[in-house]
Amino acid sequence: MSHLLIKHIACFGKQRVRLSSLSFSGEVLSRRRGSIDPSPDVLVSRLQDLLSNTPRGTLGVDPVKLIFGSPWVRYACLPWQDSLKKDSDWESYARILLAQQYGVTTEHWRIRVSAGAYGKPRVAAGIEEGLYQTIAELCRSSKLKLAEVEPLFTTAVNQHRRALKSTEHALLVIETSHAIVGFYREKAWQGVIAIPIQIDNQEIARSLSAIVREAAVLAGQFLPEYVYVTSSDIQLASIKAADFDFEWLGPAHPQFIAGEVIS
Repeated sequence: MSHLLIKHIACFGKQRVRLSSLSFSGEVLSRRRGSIDPSPDVLVSRLQDLLSNTPRGTLGVDPVKLIFGSPWVRYACLPWQDSLKKDSDWESYARILLAQQYGVTTEHWRIRVSAGAYGKPRVAAGIEEGLYQTIAELCRSSKLKLAEVEPLFTTAVNQHRRALKSTEHALLVIETSHAIVGFYREKAWQGVIAIPIQIDNQEIARSLSAIVREAAVLAGQFLPEYVYVTSSDIQLASIKAADFDFEWLGPAHPQFIAGEVIS
């Protein structure tokens, strides 16, 4: 059966890129993945391979959404500044804080700052501009419309927003070799950080507890009682720990489920 338009979603992690293709009615037409190393050249090459073998709509202008996980995206929480009026002002401020936080130049980063309530911190995310432009050009040359680019933390928050009910909590997004941890209280994200991890499969709860503690120290944040856990790379049922109340939410994105491939 042919489709006029097919929606494509690509998700990039450190070790693999995944591509899901859906009809506009939501039917999954294809899920594929390719292994990569943390090299932009390999990442782009694998995406090109996946795009060349994925179903396409007959109109030839399929939309594609890109989701970037670790280590491609870096995060910072920006304290509220009354003097910043425009988005460009907030992005310039984020560029300075990201450079200070990570000890690298951010001159060639593509930086976006989330919208937020007046007086509340805002979350900034940055990605190498060269990588973004290369992938954007690949999409254009593949006759795909670049519809949206999103960091994985934002994807997870949007996916599980209704489940994040505790007024003070952490959101733990587990990837294959990294975790993104966000700390929420006073109706705003107070800190977001991505850190490399190793999980002991025999001591899952202890490993997750250690990740939350390390992230809190590095981000200068509080230790929450409630921790929500989401992942498209591992599957968990229940998590029992003495120091945190963990709640498993499921995959970070419904199209990317640990271990699932449909060709």
